[in-house]
Amino acid sequence: MANEAAFAAPIRAGRVLFAHDHRFIPAEGAVWSEQQFEAALWTRYLAHFEAVTVVGRRGAMPEGRGTAMLERSSAPDVDFALLPNLSSLRGMLRARGPARERMRALVADCDAVIARLPSEIGLLAVAEARAACKPWAVEVVGCPYDGMSNYGSLAGRLYAPLAMRRMQRAVAASDHAIYVTRNFLQDRYPSSAVNTTGVSDVILESVDEEVLVRRLIREQRHAQAEERASAAPLRLGLIGTLRGRFKGIQSLIEALAACGDALPEWQLHILGGGDPVPWQEAARAAGLGERVRFDGTLPAGEAVFRWLDEIDIYLQPSLKEGLPRALVEAMSRGCPAIASSVAGIPELLPQEDLMAPGDAAALAELLQRRLDNAAWRRDRARRNWEVACCFRSDLLAERRDRFWRRFAAAARASAPREAAE
Repeated sequence: MANEAAFAAPIRAGRVLFAHDHRFIPAEGAVWSEQQFEAALWTRYLAHFEAVTVVGRRGAMPEGRGTAMLERSSAPDVDFALLPNLSSLRGMLRARGPARERMRALVADCDAVIARLPSEIGLLAVAEARAACKPWAVEVVGCPYDGMSNYGSLAGRLYAPLAMRRMQRAVAASDHAIYVTRNFLQDRYPSSAVNTTGVSDVILESVDEEVLVRRLIREQRHAQAEERASAAPLRLGLIGTLRGRFKGIQSLIEALAACGDALPEWQLHILGGGDPVPWQEAARAAGLGERVRFDGTLPAGEAVFRWLDEIDIYLQPSLKEGLPRALVEAMSRGCPAIASSVAGIPELLPQEDLMAPGDAAALAELLQRRLDNAAWRRDRARRNWEVACCFRSDLLAERRDRFWRRFAAAARASAPREAAE
């Protein structure tokens, strides 16, 4: 008889701590997120560890919203420890000491640490893991220099080189490093880790060819309507948080205003959490009236895909990114796209569909060349869909699983053994 143990599931390591600056919202006896950190995310760690402790920022329920408009992050075998914001000057001066003590205790109760960077909470977790001689891994998902140098306060721009250097030191010292890009972040944050890979954190269970067929039919009907001068307004779309300016919404509003009557009729739909009022006021001040719509938040997956299916051109004028999940999702629905050239975006889109981050004039020029170009929309629908096929979960899972399997093995090997009785 074959050895049944050879076919058994691998032994999982104990508890792993996951640290990132993401805002989690406690409400109704559970923990929620405005975007991306849905409960399904934790399965990639629970496949190799018995439990996960998530350390993030404590957030409040957005005004006028309820849990039905949020992502449920709570899951079996997942606990949350939420800290104050450590990314502000006040947080670094007043909250960092107590946060360090809390992190030290949390790390002591875990067998290994995962730090998603860039994040102040992630760097704090790395420091405590190293002090405690616990195995630790870094998930490199973005560059703090891009964000701080392209927008924000003078203090943030001055701090940007130091933030970059701090993250470079952490990544360089890691034995386990996983990147969301193929090349960009690896070049900027190199590591000599023995266990390293590049794999996107996008979750695409499938990329259905029927989606592309429907998109091409939609484009054909719109082109025919344009010939009859009866086409509905083009729906432009952007997914991103309304907090802060790093998604480039201000550049997009400026570009659309500069285009004036040079564009075909359009409506801009923005999906994401945060207060829309300042952005609504900015749109009205730019003379865009009610053509800029804020659609709130939707649960990840099918609801977002249905929203994307109604978008004619997707826009990602970000000032900082890693490899944007929302852009890949839009491409998987056959959306033509225009984006900034920041971080890993050039790994997704051709150069001729990109503009420099924050360059509203270049974005306006791209919009004027692309919006009424039906041939471009059809070509990019097919091209973007084909690129997105490379991000199917079944294709990425093997590389990601191999990385976490090796990390869990390191955690098991370093765990103290029980003294023999």
